[in-house]
Amino acid sequence: MATMQRTMSQVMDKEEGEDMSAGENCPMPTQDITLNLKNRAKAITSAAYGPENPKLPNEAFWRKKADQWDVSMDDAKQSLCGNCAAFNVSDKIKECIANGIGMEADPWGTIKLADLGYCEIFDFKCAASRTCDAWVVGGPNTGEETEDMEDEGEEE
Repeated sequence: MATMQRTMSQVMDKEEGEDMSAGENCPMPTQDITLNLKNRAKAITSAAYGPENPKLPNEAFWRKKADQWDVSMDDAKQSLCGNCAAFNVSDKIKECIANGIGMEADPWGTIKLADLGYCEIFDFKCAASRTCDAWVVGGPNTGEETEDMEDEGEEE
């Protein structure tokens, strides 16, 4: 049986009230750790996803980002995955991430501790305290904007 990677639009088109506990309609990297790691590695090599451990000073990492973006290091440190427009932290995607982690671990504890979301640019589970060269202003994606736009469309 062939597997198909689902796009975020397919996840967002999910009918209200549908059960996502089995992982259907979830992006494949949320369910397949090997695919997630492959996509994360691509983000590291092609877009300098990092720093590896955000709790450390990481002076060289942030200096390089600041130079690349032509901003101060303090400003660079404000451009994180957690406020990137491609960082999806909707309830639907968090349910997918929890399902993919499974019950062998504490999925919701892991999501909270790592402040996990889903990078829609590189298709992998992403920590809010990191960044990459593809950072886009205007996030995170909480899913509320999609619902608001759907509601507006119904009024017309």
